[in-house]
Amino acid sequence: MTEKDSEKIEKFEKVQSKIEKIINPYITVKISMPEGVDKEAFLKLENDPEFITSLTSQAKEWLTKGDRRQSSTMT
Repeated sequence: MTEKDSEKIEKFEKVQSKIEKIINPYITVKISMPEGVDKEAFLKLENDPEFITSLTSQAKEWLTKGDRRQSSTMT
């Protein structure tokens, strides 16, 4: 693969990501690995549908708690 091909792929991936966010909005969050957990198991959470569903539920709960939602939109 040439450098020009790599640039095209990178540009395509950026455009694809923007389109996905418009169709189905999402956020990317960095979560530091807690002390005392297995690194491999922690890294696997990124692709664990059950974990992602749990985070989605927690995000919804966080946003629907009135005061938090109002204060987060003001900052």
